[in-house]
Amino acid sequence: MKIFTIFLAFLLFLCTSAYSQIIDVHMHCYTEEDYYGGTPHPYGGIESPANAEDHLQETLQYMDKHDIEFAVISGSMESVEKWAKADPRFIPGFADEKKLPDIEKFEEMVKNGKIKVFGEIMAVYLGRTLNDPIYEPYLAICEEYGIPVAYHTGGGPPMTPYMKCCPDFRISLGDPLLIEDVLVKYPDLKLYLMHAGEVFFEHGVRMMSLYRHLYVDIAVLLWVDPIVQDYAVRFLKLARQAGVLDRVMYGSDQMVWPGAITRSIEFLDSMDFLTEEEKRMILYDNAKRFLEIESSADLIGE
Repeated sequence: MKIFTIFLAFLLFLCTSAYSQIIDVHMHCYTEEDYYGGTPHPYGGIESPANAEDHLQETLQYMDKHDIEFAVISGSMESVEKWAKADPRFIPGFADEKKLPDIEKFEEMVKNGKIKVFGEIMAVYLGRTLNDPIYEPYLAICEEYGIPVAYHTGGGPPMTPYMKCCPDFRISLGDPLLIEDVLVKYPDLKLYLMHAGEVFFEHGVRMMSLYRHLYVDIAVLLWVDPIVQDYAVRFLKLARQAGVLDRVMYGSDQMVWPGAITRSIEFLDSMDFLTEEEKRMILYDNAKRFLEIESSADLIGE
């Protein structure tokens, strides 16, 4: 009888564990042309596949391992379309580029389901914020059609302004307070702050407290290096105190290191100040509500 009781308790643990089901709102996809992997991550030595196809397959393996039901992906439209065809769990996003598509084409892609999330919007890397007038017609369409907007906040990799891609990057542009006018102008816009503000995490919490429809993901804060992991801990404690944990979502932000999926989940699970119910909210429930997922048919067009 005692053995049977222990067995039932173990089954109950499995059913209520934070690992039971996950939605990842922050993944990246690549083609062979834009893939930059092949070397381990400098923090923790997470391996990176040699090519884009292996990267896709390893990402799928980690999704299977952790029971990731859906994942929002962003990258070039070519890579997004390839990944979306490879597995129905992928939700197609649209990564911001220096030249946005014609507004008519963007609206058509929204209508036909090729874009289900507008983001990751990388405005900070281009020397601007979401307040820039260039985004106004796109945000209006997203508000009209209920398309979530995923906006990069906080900093970037070391020496980013010296990279060929990003001479206009400035950390200061990643402050969530700088996009307050967007929330005021588009009150029905579904917006989430990627990285929860990162170094500006206190501003992220304050914005969430004021704007009760604003969500965030914690993404790269969970694994990329000890400094931002500290931001993650401090953000989650403050968010818990402020009563806004019900709008915090999990994202791996795995980039070219699929193993970051495991690393990020394990770090979140190690936070003993969070209850199992709160971890489940972050890993699954909040994103399900934000993305308005009732069943798989809602996202894969069945």
